[in-house]
Amino acid sequence: MRIDLVSLFPEMFASVLSSSILKRAAEVVLLPGTDSTDPKNYRGPAVSYHLHNPRDFADNKHSRVDDSPYGGGPGMVMQCQPIYDCVLSAEAQQPQLPATRIALTPTGRPLTQPMVEELAKQPRLLVLCGHYEGFDQRVLDELSPMEISLGDYVLTGGELPAMVLIDAIIRLIPGVIGKEGSHHFDSFSPGSQRLLDHPHYTRPAVWRGRAVPDVLVSGDHGKVDQWRREQSLQLTRARRPDLLADRWDGRPARHQSDPNATGGTPIPPLPMVIIRDAMPGDHDAIDQLLRASFQTEAEAQLVKSLREQGDAPIELVAEAPPGIPQAEAASAAGRIASNPPNNPPLIAHLLLSSVSIEGGDGRLRALGLAPLTVDPAWQRRGIGKAMVRQGLRVSDYARAGAVFVLGDPAYYGPLGFQTASRYGFTNSFGVDEPFQVHLLRPMTGPAGLVRYAPAFEGL
Repeated sequence: MRIDLVSLFPEMFASVLSSSILKRAAEVVLLPGTDSTDPKNYRGPAVSYHLHNPRDFADNKHSRVDDSPYGGGPGMVMQCQPIYDCVLSAEAQQPQLPATRIALTPTGRPLTQPMVEELAKQPRLLVLCGHYEGFDQRVLDELSPMEISLGDYVLTGGELPAMVLIDAIIRLIPGVIGKEGSHHFDSFSPGSQRLLDHPHYTRPAVWRGRAVPDVLVSGDHGKVDQWRREQSLQLTRARRPDLLADRWDGRPARHQSDPNATGGTPIPPLPMVIIRDAMPGDHDAIDQLLRASFQTEAEAQLVKSLREQGDAPIELVAEAPPGIPQAEAASAAGRIASNPPNNPPLIAHLLLSSVSIEGGDGRLRALGLAPLTVDPAWQRRGIGKAMVRQGLRVSDYARAGAVFVLGDPAYYGPLGFQTASRYGFTNSFGVDEPFQVHLLRPMTGPAGLVRYAPAFEGL
């Protein structure tokens, strides 16, 4: 990865980029356990850093790049031309490698781990560090960078946020961290179900009268895994309940008929249902859920084909609420919950597949929402709608511009989907009204013919 940094104070990066993991990531490294005399055993630099100062592009003798704001008020504003020329000059140094532009601004989207994961996949990043009252809005409009904020506070400049962003990204690049994949289980990461990580302990077993929890020295790996899962959930509930609220609000969607009563009875509220990224170990349980929820095996075969063809970039699952016995969590249709004893059964699944748009705006990345599955025993509780909402959030993190769905407008309309033909989109399925779109970003070009992944053609 190449990282270009546009900053009025490039010297601020010297110590950070030349220390610890960020330094090692930019060096040639001998692979662990290999012979140092063999050149093939060395990994090339995983990243290169390049600093650019907008002052070098100022058109005045004092190299000023700021001026007072139109309309009056305190502070100064960074001018358009020095920033614009600096960015173009930086990108011209390696024009064959397109850059993902990023501006650190208080008005940007909050930085999240899923966003970091996507940025770590990019071949080149160009980071703009603001100062004073920020950038002239016109240069942001012209360059169209992704605007990112570290949080609800203001710093003197964008250099410190840029360092935080770089550190978060670099550690995810393969080969940078010694133990490959260890970051997968960090807080907010897929392995921790996007929750807070559990507490950690090391030697000595007793320190100042405080002992390591017995379960961690029991040697029972199943109990250790269960303890860690419970601790993660408890810690998240206590300190970051918003991470759970993003998954499901716990409220029933409607009433359930009671054959022994004269009217409907409310479905009782449930403990928290966790929606998380699907992992390879979930595939068998997902297959069982699909086969139990649909009358044919078509949906299960579709999901399998999409995975095999690499057309399943986003896949989410919902776990049964903690504390619900597996027998109660199993489907009313007779599905046997086959997850390991310490893993809650899966009760819902959502896949977002690859979609291409022919003859339209080539920059509009699109996804298709299907299939959506909720275990029959858990339907009518709002879980399906929560899955769709989370799917849209993840699609937005992944920089998708549009999500298409073939489904009931009465169901998907309240979730923000609108008839796709209103925007000029057509599709190869020959349907109109049930074909809907949720635009995550404004369209900057014409619509086109929407084609789902090849696996859909067999349906």
